[in-house]
Amino acid sequence: MATSVEEQDLNILIVEDDEDTAEVVCTLLNDAGFKASAVDSGQLALNEINAANPDLVLLDLNLPDINGLDVLRSVRSHSFLPMIVLSGYGQDRDRIYALEAGADDYMAKPFSPEELVARVKALLRRVEWTPKPETHLRVRDLELDMPRRQAMIREKRLHLTPIEYGILVMLMKSAGNVITHDELLKSVWGDEYKGDFSVLRVNISRLRQKIEDNARRPNYVVTAPGQGYWMPTNR
Repeated sequence: MATSVEEQDLNILIVEDDEDTAEVVCTLLNDAGFKASAVDSGQLALNEINAANPDLVLLDLNLPDINGLDVLRSVRSHSFLPMIVLSGYGQDRDRIYALEAGADDYMAKPFSPEELVARVKALLRRVEWTPKPETHLRVRDLELDMPRRQAMIREKRLHLTPIEYGILVMLMKSAGNVITHDELLKSVWGDEYKGDFSVLRVNISRLRQKIEDNARRPNYVVTAPGQGYWMPTNR
């Protein structure tokens, strides 16, 4: 399999207490051109994240010492490191809990090896992606400095995950116009997420908590019932 120079430089940490699964995923990602390593507990994961600063984490929820959601929340309290949750729990509520805790993506076990690699690559592309030719976007008090990947509102910096940043870019670039659910899903997550409105709703809710004065009555990320979302240019 052909790999890019960029992929060869990217380190992925797998947090998985099942030795066989960890070995399979490590081999899969190494074959895809990444540098993959694994740890088998939540505490070791936190230690490794702080010490080695990986480019992306694949996190199992069912760990022997610390619940995976608590690991996720701990990392999110100080970092926007890209994180994909891998879980044997297939319930929609578990997926939503993971997304609400700050996961960028969620995959239920068993998963397709090809899909796992595709999602890892897609998330890393979103982290690196900066829209051009614009360098700055502004809608009322909300401003994006895209070369620096920084968002501010009333000169206060917003701490956004890569997914939240991608949603905000799309809404600001199309300010005044409705973006459909599927258009947002395709642009931010990719074609395979068409119709997956739950992942969109959770991330819209998180974004509103960060930019709105009142998330229940949003002025920036407004729902177009039955259609999608839009950002008014004046209010």
